[in-house]
Amino acid sequence: MCGIIGSFNKKKLDDNKKKKLLDLVHLLKCRGPDNLDYYFDNKNFLGHTRLSIIDLSSNSNQPIHSNCKRFIMSFNGEIYNFKKLASLLKDQNIVNFSDTKILVELISKFGIEFTLLKLQGMFSISVFDKKNNFLYLARDFFGKKPLYYFHNNDQIFFSSTLSPIIKNSEIIKEINPETLSYYFNNGFCPTDKSIFKNVKKLMPNSYLQFNLNSWELLQFEIHKKTKTNKFINKFELNKVETLLINSVEKRLISDVPVSLLLSSGIDSALVSYYISQINKNIDTYTVGFSNSLYDESKDSKRIAKYFGLKNNTIMLDDQKLSKSLSDIANAFDEPFADSSQIPTMLIFNEVSKFSKVCLTGDGGDEIFFGYNRYQWFLIWKLFFKKNILINKFSKNFFKIFLNVFQKAKFGQKILNKKNLTTNKLEKFLDIFFDKENVYEKFLRTSSEKNPISDNFKSFGNLVNVKDLRDHDINNYLVNDILTKVDRSSMFYSVEARSPFLDKEIYDYLENISPDVHVSIFNRKKILKNLINQKLPKNLISKSKKGFAVPLNDVLFSFYNDVISDFHKIKNDDRLNFINFNIIEGVIYKYFNNKDYKLSYQVWSYYVFFKWFKKYQHNISG
Repeated sequence: MCGIIGSFNKKKLDDNKKKKLLDLVHLLKCRGPDNLDYYFDNKNFLGHTRLSIIDLSSNSNQPIHSNCKRFIMSFNGEIYNFKKLASLLKDQNIVNFSDTKILVELISKFGIEFTLLKLQGMFSISVFDKKNNFLYLARDFFGKKPLYYFHNNDQIFFSSTLSPIIKNSEIIKEINPETLSYYFNNGFCPTDKSIFKNVKKLMPNSYLQFNLNSWELLQFEIHKKTKTNKFINKFELNKVETLLINSVEKRLISDVPVSLLLSSGIDSALVSYYISQINKNIDTYTVGFSNSLYDESKDSKRIAKYFGLKNNTIMLDDQKLSKSLSDIANAFDEPFADSSQIPTMLIFNEVSKFSKVCLTGDGGDEIFFGYNRYQWFLIWKLFFKKNILINKFSKNFFKIFLNVFQKAKFGQKILNKKNLTTNKLEKFLDIFFDKENVYEKFLRTSSEKNPISDNFKSFGNLVNVKDLRDHDINNYLVNDILTKVDRSSMFYSVEARSPFLDKEIYDYLENISPDVHVSIFNRKKILKNLINQKLPKNLISKSKKGFAVPLNDVLFSFYNDVISDFHKIKNDDRLNFINFNIIEGVIYKYFNNKDYKLSYQVWSYYVFFKWFKKYQHNISG
């Protein structure tokens, strides 16, 4: 796992610009602390910072040339099937047998399109074809590895993260109001856009071709996705298990120690089982909380013990909390407000002391229909969508009833048991009484008016539960889950691997009916079937906690900081498109009126305040 960066220009690079580019490479050092190297010619630059995982020798340092010297590559990621792909290169004289060398030689022999179709893994790739004067940028199927790029009539600049672009004085960085509005609604930025108007993200499962002669840019899809309405109801559980075992085994390939993030949920528990069948000398890590509503450490420890694995619990105390919060603005160089980033950063910080590679359970909820919103969507579609009794009058009645219910002790007890917060209750109420497409409201931070624009971005006509799941893969997974894990892990120089996000698993399940996965009364049925064969029911978590934190406690402990940051930026002319009266009103209702359903919204404001303060001297007017 590494950091990549590049600059391709119409004009020659002078010594001053070369020095500036080398300075920017160092901003990616946390993504690759083991080696820093670069390539220059008259007009072009490629940089690389390396986190050594496979082949720890200098032979796999980058940028790396193909044997024929035509191609030079700077690559971030892991290719899990590189040993199998090496068989395609039997006629080549390859001394260095690593995924890096295999990759560049495949591109040299077969071309970029053929090679990308063959890869199993996670990656962002930059390749310079010196003969044809072409630059290629590519990103993996699920978008696990990030890649930002900027281009105008004079230069093309790209980087694994946004910070080198932010610090590049030649690039104008003006905040995109549309992206920021999206962020305030969702807590993260969209798939193709960055926080800045003229900086984009490369889409997952795609590659760009820059013709450096004509300055033409073309974008291509790598794996063609075809939507089908013909689902099958039969599947082989043994086949799913075989695919999962193979996926875990591939992700254990490493020349450095490997570990696992373990919660008490189904996903990481299954991964821990398959790991235990391969290697019991792998440590597991869990975050613990003093608040029992969020704590999974005891359950996780029991699961690890049952499978014969060692478990390490990292308790979240005030000192560690403060450290995590201070690191957020450094690790996330774009506004990002999923509060589970706090324990995620904490645990990767601890893991980094012992391991460079860490497996996770990420992707199980998307691939295997695990979110409760899929059940709620089915309930809405069946009972509410066309029900004439669902109107604004009945909605007001339910609001009054829920308000009384959640204040009563027995109501609080039931809601806590079901892990239903006031934020979720209000969200579900709004969804049930909406007759239109409801997907956006499942993910929205709150129902409060957006301080920039309150117009929802249309996600198209989502008519069945698979449409929601597909949008989660293309939206929530890549922009929230994978962004959180990549930035948190790489900030501490740890490579995170996700066995559930394997294209072979995805392809096998793609034509299986959603009914096999989810119903009104149950979800993630395939994985539940598997885990019930491995683990006693009393060890499996009864409620889905995710990686949640007691956000109200966090925010109230930083009340003065939230208010201070708000007043420091509210009069900045560069933010004159924001209605700060709306933000002030939400903050007041939350802190003064104890309107706890606004916690996610206030957190998104607070994270943005911190981000803007950190980079305010680099942002254009």
